[in-house]
Amino acid sequence: MYRYKKREENKKIIKLFVGVFIAILLLMLGLVLYQRYQEIEIAEENQNSNYTAEKTKKTIEEVKEESKEVADMIEEVTSSVVGISKIKNAGSTIFLNDSATSLGLGTGVIVSDNGYILTNEHVSGSKYGNCYVTLENGSTYNANVVWSDSDIDLSIIKINEKNLSYAKLGDSDNIRVGETVFAIRKSNWI
Repeated sequence: MYRYKKREENKKIIKLFVGVFIAILLLMLGLVLYQRYQEIEIAEENQNSNYTAEKTKKTIEEVKEESKEVADMIEEVTSSVVGISKIKNAGSTIFLNDSATSLGLGTGVIVSDNGYILTNEHVSGSKYGNCYVTLENGSTYNANVVWSDSDIDLSIIKINEKNLSYAKLGDSDNIRVGETVFAIRKSNWI
């Protein structure tokens, strides 16, 4: 019995010794890491971030000029935006006996001076179909769907008119993710 008590006391002493040893090791490791951290030099201003900050600084005049350029561009493009409907005169209501999809209300953009218009297929209908186009000046035209693709929901329609104001399409190879995009919708058509 005396041996049993002695073993129990030895186990307690060993556990205490191991615990103290681990605590000392952790304390020493913490001190070493703290000293290493103190040796790290942190530059107040990184040269690259300083260059970027200088590059992006703009004056109020520059911001106003850019805003004016964007407004001018939107104003120019707006004249080439058209209203499109699958029915000629919807009246003042959108409640029809058949489904609302038969309205095909939406917009498109004139892409050539001889009457080609880019829009969505769900707006114009499928290839060889007909729809109606309202220009900015209020003129209404019958349009023919000359191309459509339901997978990408795009179509090209044609009206018989010449010398139209059209939008110049950009090059998709020159755009980047994150660039600003503007959607133009004229509420008096829809």
